[in-house]
Amino acid sequence: MIEKIIKNKVFQNFSFLTIGSILSQLIGLLTVLKITKILHPDDYGLYTFILAQGTLLLTIGDLGIRNIIIRSIARDPLQSKDLVYNGAILRTMALLILGSFYLLYNHFLGNLSNQEFIFVLLFAFVSCFGKLFETAFLGHQKMLPPSIINLVFSILWFLFVFLLPAHFISIASLFYSFLFLNLLKSLVFINILKKQNLILGKMRGFLPSSIATLKESWPYLALVLVMLPYTKLTNNFLDINSNREQIGYFNLSERLTGPISFVMDFGLVAIFPNLSALWFSNKDKFKKFIITGFQYYMLLGMVLCFLFTLFSKDFFIIIFPESYLPAVTVCQLMVWYLFLTSVDSLIGTVLGATNNEKTILRLGIVHSILSTPVLFFSSQFGAFGLTAGMVLSFTVFQFYLWYVLKKTLSIKIEKKNLMWVIAGILFGFSYFLARDFGFVYKLIISTIVLSLTGIYLYRNFITFRSA
Repeated sequence: MIEKIIKNKVFQNFSFLTIGSILSQLIGLLTVLKITKILHPDDYGLYTFILAQGTLLLTIGDLGIRNIIIRSIARDPLQSKDLVYNGAILRTMALLILGSFYLLYNHFLGNLSNQEFIFVLLFAFVSCFGKLFETAFLGHQKMLPPSIINLVFSILWFLFVFLLPAHFISIASLFYSFLFLNLLKSLVFINILKKQNLILGKMRGFLPSSIATLKESWPYLALVLVMLPYTKLTNNFLDINSNREQIGYFNLSERLTGPISFVMDFGLVAIFPNLSALWFSNKDKFKKFIITGFQYYMLLGMVLCFLFTLFSKDFFIIIFPESYLPAVTVCQLMVWYLFLTSVDSLIGTVLGATNNEKTILRLGIVHSILSTPVLFFSSQFGAFGLTAGMVLSFTVFQFYLWYVLKKTLSIKIEKKNLMWVIAGILFGFSYFLARDFGFVYKLIISTIVLSLTGIYLYRNFITFRSA
């Protein structure tokens, strides 16, 4: 049985992506450690802000076609040449238009110099092609090549940052090197696609091909646009209302909590296909699985966030310069924001598995309307204020989110209220009460919490089996 599982194509692809992503995350964190030791928080804020703005253009410029390309190539590999090449032209045109709008934005509201603005555009263009070629591999269900390529270039970037003398490292040198490596990675992607004969079929005319793709992708694009205020515009709010030092603290917090986010997202990616199949084959079993299983996902997530909040300051002081110390409280709030978003993502996964895409879009619109003014106002108080606004807006949104889940699927999650009470206690204790505890006391407390969690899970597992 184990041999069959290991040889299963889905299992292999999933393993390649997972292992590659974990290793790349770890290498990326080590790279950030070196950069923060050299750059002042203000310079680090500018560096990460340029990256964030390039990612913003890249996200919108994708036009929601990524999932469409993967799905279309998976269903018909002969569409790959048309989708990759016409997709590249379509994305290029979109980025040119978006770049023009961003130029106006930067003139009236932004603070980037001409060189920094060019860095934003170049980052978006170079990353655009790399992501597109990587998508072609995913559509062909060839996950090993992109996993290896991404890992190799993460190592190259790490080696460059660590081997280059500190006095040579600046924002400009980092970007020139980063852009060169990503351009090289894009060339490697396209060459391997051609060598493995994965660019198949014929190229249609640009207009008919693009119109057909956009007709399918517009719901994804609409959802991306709706979610922008709390996924991509947070840096812009800080840039307008605060300063680049606060941007540095905020982005460092996002980077440090990235592994927690990855673990939670990993669980959702793992269960989505099973939920989709279960909803199609046995709706009663699906509902039972959701009703009983939701609490365990929440419990494991909140314990993970509790441990991060408890020990983050102890490790932060060891590995980061003192000038970055204000980012600690931001990190400790950010991880609980991730907990709230993971609950939101799980509900979105459940709704997606039950073909309720319109409901997901409606939820995104409601949350965007609620959170945008809160985030814009709270960004006046720096990274800490913005993160607090994110936690607050998501907490309030939970009431509507759970109401919609119950109304849409007619299910009531077991011990939902108990889980929220436990989450509140763990957050309050770790964030407010235990911040000045000694390391030994924190170890004792974490051992107690982990033991109680293990006992709870074990008893519920026994009860479930006996039932």
